[in-house]
Amino acid sequence: MATFHLVFLDLSDVPDFASPWESPQWISYIHRHAEKLSRPTVVDRAREMARLLRYGNSLPRTMSPLKALIHRNSGAPILDVGGGFGDNFITLRKLLGKTPYTVVDGDKSCQLGRQLLGDRVHFQTDLPADGHYGLSIVIGTLQYVLDSAPFISKLSELSSDTIFISRSPLRKTGDDFYTVQEITPKLDTASAGECVVRIRSVDNVVRDFADAGFGLVECREVMSYKSQMSSLPDQYSDCFYFNMTFKRNI
Repeated sequence: MATFHLVFLDLSDVPDFASPWESPQWISYIHRHAEKLSRPTVVDRAREMARLLRYGNSLPRTMSPLKALIHRNSGAPILDVGGGFGDNFITLRKLLGKTPYTVVDGDKSCQLGRQLLGDRVHFQTDLPADGHYGLSIVIGTLQYVLDSAPFISKLSELSSDTIFISRSPLRKTGDDFYTVQEITPKLDTASAGECVVRIRSVDNVVRDFADAGFGLVECREVMSYKSQMSSLPDQYSDCFYFNMTFKRNI
């Protein structure tokens, strides 16, 4: 469960931390998570069926729009930024067919992904220098990009049609701020360390995409994140997950 503390209004004020994504605790977690995804249990399959019956879609709520977006993408290459060891790919695999799929993430996650998925998925540690991706996916990642306007600009250059954002806590009102997140993969595991995250407002994210040539076509509130941020002052803790779909302006 994510926990947060401290509030900073300026990036120059935030502390430096060693990367938690290279820690033994995080590496151990992603290997266990990969094992779980690769060998789903009866309980996992029951949860998938329950989602299908309740929402008409077997995907988690933070990924549910991707079923239609992948269908609309018609097999064009997909870029998954922050896609870990391919965990999003594994969840979406039944929908993808032979669609070319590229994951951008840290070195350890990419190493594990190559072991699991071979050459079915292309893994790299930086955004591609060029390319044309019909669908770009950014799930659980935007908050870790502290200078996000250049990131959005570069992502938009690579994306020929659609960008999907999800599982990043955003504010409905107010300006952006920075806070410190304790990276604890599961309640029963040791902390992997701390890192600074940027909590953006919905309006500011939409503005940055508009500046990069992409318009918001859908924004749906998925869940409140207030309990996870309850250690922050009230005016900063009222955050939510949104599913946001942006399309290139014609």
